[in-house]
Amino acid sequence: MNATEWLFPAGTFKVPGDVFVGVHPGAGTSTWAALLNGADHGLVMPERESVIAVCRATPAALNATKTLIGTHGVDRIRAVLVVADAPGHALPAATRGIKVLSSVVPVVEVPWMVKLRGLEDPTSVATSIAKPVQKVRDRLADARVRVPRGIVETEKGNDK
Repeated sequence: MNATEWLFPAGTFKVPGDVFVGVHPGAGTSTWAALLNGADHGLVMPERESVIAVCRATPAALNATKTLIGTHGVDRIRAVLVVADAPGHALPAATRGIKVLSSVVPVVEVPWMVKLRGLEDPTSVATSIAKPVQKVRDRLADARVRVPRGIVETEKGNDK
């Protein structure tokens, strides 16, 4: 029995999962929230929580993601999940957009998975796509908001 089980016996307390927000319709927010046991907020930014923004790997979607970050602030975006829009490599303009985004926030790229196409319930194929989903989960777990260059964190803070 670990400390959490001792403090909160099974079934009495549910730790909320990550909050997923779509940058645009069709981003894959519902699919990835379901596969990663998160909360799907659709296209609505919650009031306070930091979120995982979900977009497709297209230039327009990546530009919309930059706008979302500009509007809500980098501290509200825990990571950006960039979902492949087709099999193969992303368009060169999308690759550049991903590189720009990754200089500001953690970016996790999701490969094209044909088994997810057109499904009502993505968890119905969860076992057959378990390895790539676990890779995405691990990359999100490692995602941390970066401290901009020139900012030095100290025990007393940055006030001088």
